[in-house]
Amino acid sequence: MQTADPAVAEIVAFISSEVGVDASLLTPETPVSELGISSLDLIETIFKLEGRFGIEIPNDGPLSGADVTVGTLVDHVAELLAAQKAKSA
Repeated sequence: MQTADPAVAEIVAFISSEVGVDASLLTPETPVSELGISSLDLIETIFKLEGRFGIEIPNDGPLSGADVTVGTLVDHVAELLAAQKAKSA
């Protein structure tokens, strides 16, 4: 997943390192389940994302379904980071 947004690039790099998949293989359409991330692993990854970026990811948001894609995960985390940044500005 190539992006000019440094926050998105950092999120993709973090996910890539967590799942052990080269970042160049991650596309927005890739289901996280195809990366070997079970629903339990997704929860663990979300906790790690929260800790890494100092955000809180709601349990009932777009990441609560069974068909979560890399794009959904990255976009949601990026939105939360942008909102956090706007609050602190």
